Amino acid sequence: MHLDKARPRSAASRWRELGTIALVQDFALGPGTPDLRGLRVLQLPLVTDHRRHQPLPATLHAIADVLAVDAGHSPQQGDVALNPFDQAVLRREALRPDPGLRPLAWAVCYGDLLTDSDPLTRVRRVEAVDADGRVYQLSRTARETHPVVLVDEHPDPADLPTTYPGLARLAAAAAHPTT
Repeated sequence: MHLDKARPRSAASRWRELGTIALVQDFALGPGTPDLRGLRVLQLPLVTDHRRHQPLPATLHAIADVLAVDAGHSPQQGDVALNPFDQAVLRREALRPDPGLRPLAWAVCYGDLLTDSDPLTRVRRVEAVDADGRVYQLSRTARETHPVVLVDEHPDPADLPTTYPGLARLAAAAAHPTT
């Protein structure tokens, strides 16, 4: 028997990265200077258990559920694609009661395949929804020198990325915290 096959898989090897989630917020740089704003970006890795794959749209909904849960309750960790520490950090920062802190957008960055090209082409995507409901889509393949950027101020419900409903729920949860 080969030694590598006899060795049990580590806990880390059971997890596969789905991408990265980002919360973008702005804040007043100081008292008495409401027009001077700073920017905060919280980025956390999204992971899934290889035995129980959860697609990215479902993952975003699960994270929105975490934000919607009352402070005294905890959602089931198995349903969320964040480790418990990252989950607590995201919840704390997204629902932070600081009156000068404003949520600007939620975004997700992930790798994808273009199936309408021959051969299949890898693409990196960033999809975001801002606090005003605008939809942002950025994509870039290895052959492109610059990303393709689309901004939709009045999103057409028939032409939205699959991540949109989850990102919109995150934006709504952070704008109107339940705690």
